[in-house]
Amino acid sequence: MPDYLWMAIFYVVLHPMKEKLFISLLACIFCVTTAYSQARVILPDSSQITTNRDSLDLLPREVKGIDNDSVQAVDRPVSQFDHLLNGDGAEADSLRRLVQMTIWKIDPRTGSRLPAVSDTLLHNYQQSVLPDGQSVAMGFLAPLGSPAFSKIFADRPETDQFIFNNAYHIYLKDPDKVLFLNTRIPYSRLSYNRSLPKQYREERFEARFASNFGKSLNVGLDVDLINTRGYYNSQSVKHNNFSLFGNYITDKIEAHAFMNLGSVVNAENGGITIDQFITHPDSVQQSFTSRDIPVKFTNTWNSLRNNRFFVSGRYNLGYVDTPSDSLHKGQGHFVPVATIGFSSSYRQQYRRFLSHDTTYVQVGGVGMQKIDQFYVNRFYEGAVDDSIRFSSMKNTVSLSLREGFQEWVKFGLTAFLEHDLRNYKMRNSEDPDMVNHRESAVTLGGILNKQQGDNLLFNIRADLGLLGANLGEFRAMGDIETGFDIAGKRTTLLAEAYIKNLRPKYLEENYYSKYFRWNHDFGDIRRVYVGGKLYIPFTNTTVSVGVENLQNFIYYNKEKQIAQESDNVQLLTARVEQNIRLGIFNWDNQVVYQTSSDENVIPVPKVSIYSNMYLKTKIVNELTLQLGVDARYHTKYFVPGYEPALLQFYNQREKEIGEYPIATLYANMHLKQTRFYVMFYNVASQFLNPKEYFSLPGYPVNPMVLRMGVSVNLHN
Repeated sequence: MPDYLWMAIFYVVLHPMKEKLFISLLACIFCVTTAYSQARVILPDSSQITTNRDSLDLLPREVKGIDNDSVQAVDRPVSQFDHLLNGDGAEADSLRRLVQMTIWKIDPRTGSRLPAVSDTLLHNYQQSVLPDGQSVAMGFLAPLGSPAFSKIFADRPETDQFIFNNAYHIYLKDPDKVLFLNTRIPYSRLSYNRSLPKQYREERFEARFASNFGKSLNVGLDVDLINTRGYYNSQSVKHNNFSLFGNYITDKIEAHAFMNLGSVVNAENGGITIDQFITHPDSVQQSFTSRDIPVKFTNTWNSLRNNRFFVSGRYNLGYVDTPSDSLHKGQGHFVPVATIGFSSSYRQQYRRFLSHDTTYVQVGGVGMQKIDQFYVNRFYEGAVDDSIRFSSMKNTVSLSLREGFQEWVKFGLTAFLEHDLRNYKMRNSEDPDMVNHRESAVTLGGILNKQQGDNLLFNIRADLGLLGANLGEFRAMGDIETGFDIAGKRTTLLAEAYIKNLRPKYLEENYYSKYFRWNHDFGDIRRVYVGGKLYIPFTNTTVSVGVENLQNFIYYNKEKQIAQESDNVQLLTARVEQNIRLGIFNWDNQVVYQTSSDENVIPVPKVSIYSNMYLKTKIVNELTLQLGVDARYHTKYFVPGYEPALLQFYNQREKEIGEYPIATLYANMHLKQTRFYVMFYNVASQFLNPKEYFSLPGYPVNPMVLRMGVSVNLHN
C-alpha cells in the first residue's frame, strides 16, 4: 500500500471523528485498489451539454479542443465569466497537473449535462469552508453547519416544498449540485478543516472517490461530516452526508444516478439573553468564557433527515458522419439529432423539534415549562415534540432537438412533462391523531436555447402547472448574452429577466405544532425581474443591476407568524466587482447596493461589502502562497431574527445589526497536490469597541479563533 495511505490511516485513527472517518477512508482505499486497473477516460461531446436549467448566470460559450492546463475545459462550453468562478482560471485549480478529467452537472428534469467548475480551486480556499463565504453577506447562528441565509435577497433560492430545507440549503446534497466526472485514473480527495481550542472545536471532513470502470462507466462516493461543539452554550451541530453517484456515457446513451443519505442535528439555545457579554465584556466584572453567557434555553434540538434518490437516462437519436476523403474513411463520429429523456427522483424527509428543557418556572404567577415562557401560544400540553414527514416522487419525460446537428439548426429545443406526488404527515396540535395530506402536480415545460457561436447566445425556459396543487403556476425565464472584442479582449454583456406566478407551498398554508399553528388560503406569489450584467476586461470589472417587483410575497412577521403582503414590493440590487492586480499585490472587492420599498416585508442592508487584500506569489516554483486579510461589512438594518421552533427567519423590528467588520487574517497555500490554510477568524474583535460582532439578533459570530484546514488529492 502506498505510504500516504498508511499516513492517512494513522492520522484518522487518532482523530476525534475517527470511527466515521476511518470507515470512509477504508471505503475509498478499497475502491481505489479494486478499480485502478480498469480506469479509463471518456471525453463527452460538447454538443450534448446544455446551459443551466434555471440559473440567470451567464450563458456558456463553446470552446473546441482541449486545454492541457485545465482539468475542466474539455471540449465543453464555457463562459466569458468563468474567471469569476475560480479567480485565476486553470492556474487556480489544484488538479491542473493531473491527467485530464471531465466535470459536469446535470439538469434533474431533462438529464442534460451542464458545464461546471471543479471543487479543487486554490483561490480563497480558506473562505470556501466558512458560512460567511457563501455570499457577500450571510446571516447564521455562528457554528459551522447551523441554519443560514443570504442577506443579499437576489442570492436566496425559491422556497422549497419542504420549507425547513431552506435554512440548510447551503449544506444539502441535491442532484443538481453533484459534480459528475470521468477520469483516466482513480481520483480521491480528502479534506479536513477544524478550529481551536479543543473544547469549542468545529471540524469538517470531506472525502470524494471516483473511478471509471471501462470506457463508459464512472462510479463515485462522497462523504461530508460536520461536527461542531459550539463556542456558545447549547450550539452543537452534527451533519452526516453519505452519497453515491455514477454515470454511464456512450454516443447514444447518457445515464446518471445519485443517492444521498443525510442527517442534521442542531442544538438550539434561542440566542443569548444579555448582549453586554459581547459588546462590553469588561463591564461584566467577572471572569467568563463564551460558554458562560446566558442563553434562553438548553437541551433543545432541531433534527432533519434527508434521503434522496435520483436516476436519469437519455437516448440519443442521430447518424454517423463519415468523412468523404479517403484519408479519414471509416473514422466517422456520431452526431445526435434528437434525444428522448426520462428522470425519476424520490426524496424522503423528516423534521423534529424536541426539547427536554422542561423545568417548571413561575412566569407572572403562572407555572410553565422553562421553554414555554418564550412563546405566546401553547396548543398542546407536555414537552414540546413537533414532527413532520414529507416525501416526493417526481417523474419527468423529455424530448429534445439538438442544436448544431446541421449548420442551419441554430438552436436547441426541449419539451418536458413532469408529475410530482407529495405526501405530508405531521402531529396535530388539536388531537392525538396525525394530519395526513397528499397532493400531486403536473407540469408542462420547454427550453429554447442557443449556446454555440460567438456573438449571440440565449436561453429561454418556461413551465406551466397543468393539474393538481400547482395548477396555474407559471415560470418564464430567459437570458441573452452578446459580446464584442476590443483590442483582442472580449467585453461581454448579458440581459436577463423572468416572470413567475408561484403557488404557495402546502406548509406555508397549513402547519401544526405546539407553539405555532395556521391555516391560510394565500394567493399566488407574482415575481417580475429585469436585470443585466457587464464585464469589462480592461479594468477587470463586473457591473450588474437588477430590479424585481413582488406581489403577494410570503414572509414571517415580527410576531413570528407567517403572513402575505398583498401590495407590490420593489427591490433594486446593484453590484460592482472590481479586482486589482499590481505584481504580487491583489485587491478584490465586491460591493452590493440594495433598496426595498417595504423594509417591513423584505428588509435588506443598503450596502454590503466584501474586500480581500492579499499578496500572491510562488516560492521556489513549488509553493503557491496567498497571504492576506479580508473583511465583510454591511450597513445597519433590522436583520431577520431566527425562530428555532419554526426553523425559519422572521422580520424582527427590535434591533438593528451591522456596521461592524467580520475580518480574517489568513495564509492560503498550495504545494503539489495539497491545499492548506491557517486563519484567524474575527480578528477585528480584538481591536474594535464596542464588540458588536452579531450576525443575527441574539446570535454573535464566533469570537476570534484559529482555524486551519488541508485538502489532498490522491492519485496514482
